Amino acid sequence: MAANLLSDQDVIGQLPPWLQHWLELERFHLHRADRYQDRSRDPGFEVRYLPQHAAAFRLPCFWVPRRSLQVYGRQTAAGELDFFAGSGADERVLIPIHPSAIDHYRTFLADAGAEDAAKRGQCIWALPTSSTRTLLVWQDQAPQTAVFVKTSLHSPLFGDRRLLAKSVGRSVGLSGLVQGEREELPDALSCLREPVGFAPRSSPELGGAVIRSIPPHIKQGHIRVAPLFSLLGGDGDRVPLLLTLLERSGMQPLQWLEQVLCAPFARLWAELSLGRGLILEAHGQDLLLQLTPDLAAVRGFLYRDFEGLQVDWELRRQRGWPTPANMPHDWSWRETYDSWNYPLSDLVWYKWWISLFNYLRLVLFEVETSLREWHDGGLVRGPKCGEGELTMLFSRHLFAAIERQFNQSPGAPYDVLGSLNRFLIQLKQLRRASMQGPPGGAIDRG
Repeated sequence: MAANLLSDQDVIGQLPPWLQHWLELERFHLHRADRYQDRSRDPGFEVRYLPQHAAAFRLPCFWVPRRSLQVYGRQTAAGELDFFAGSGADERVLIPIHPSAIDHYRTFLADAGAEDAAKRGQCIWALPTSSTRTLLVWQDQAPQTAVFVKTSLHSPLFGDRRLLAKSVGRSVGLSGLVQGEREELPDALSCLREPVGFAPRSSPELGGAVIRSIPPHIKQGHIRVAPLFSLLGGDGDRVPLLLTLLERSGMQPLQWLEQVLCAPFARLWAELSLGRGLILEAHGQDLLLQLTPDLAAVRGFLYRDFEGLQVDWELRRQRGWPTPANMPHDWSWRETYDSWNYPLSDLVWYKWWISLFNYLRLVLFEVETSLREWHDGGLVRGPKCGEGELTMLFSRHLFAAIERQFNQSPGAPYDVLGSLNRFLIQLKQLRRASMQGPPGGAIDRG
């Protein structure tokens, strides 16, 4: 089946303005997209499915008997596009398939007795986000049904992007864990829940899909959302979002960045990683800002993609937080929840390393570099940002947050980006000392 690609802006016009704004940032404010879209890996991949080129297209979806699938979690949000129909032996699940991958699924769909949703009169639209395989999906003329769907890609252009059963289970399981503790987590963080996912049972190598819900405060238009990469991305008539936010704030660039990206995230990282054992994949795609509708103020961070979340299970056990029973795919615990399945990836210091390197190098260093370029071009005013100045600002706040967390000074601050291994050795020592007390021992939450 070939996807029916359209350029008709009336399709996108079905979406509310706040969602159009979000998807515009996702598609047209990419930063250094060439790093992640190396077409030499797959010259035959249709570029029309890349976010910066794609128009809205009809998404191939098929009703598949539930018995033919591994299904994890359940759909609970009212009004969303419904992925389940019928009950008991007749229950069917709506499987979305990325149009570039449809040929891989033909045998499975035929063997399972799948029915093309289009033959039932369903028209389901899709737009790609910055992650080509993750799509905004909604029923025609019903934008209130919109959800994000993370599909499986079979193109070497992006590496292996199939959602195998363990990946689906991990996403749904960790989303449920965080949702269950939501009242105890910092107010500065919201998450896009991943309540349900599915993968083919008889052909597990194909990969499945994960459904990602949109929180009510965003659906109601109270908050606008911007991925961190969109602060820097944009060309032509599309101005990098950071320039707009700086203009509306009236603040000096370093002052704004310290108050938005440095101090708040340093506190958040320490509270989550060292207080709760939850380690974010903190790069510019998975971390987003929550903004007021007029873009004049920031209301915290938004996190997406629970497949990338890492967990310090040992710290959690010591603090007295039991692992939830019957987590999806928990029969293969280490491969599903404790590791990325390559060397060192199940060690807590390495999980910290990935998280902090992502934020320091792929977010703050890139912001710092752009600021200097913009200053030279006359786009920003005030003192020019020095090399390492922004990462050092963040490091000072991170040292202060760690001191509050452990009630013990980690010493004089230094630029963590330039001495990441040294910093993690210190951090591991502080963690070990804090865990020598009784289970549930007090930690200063700051």
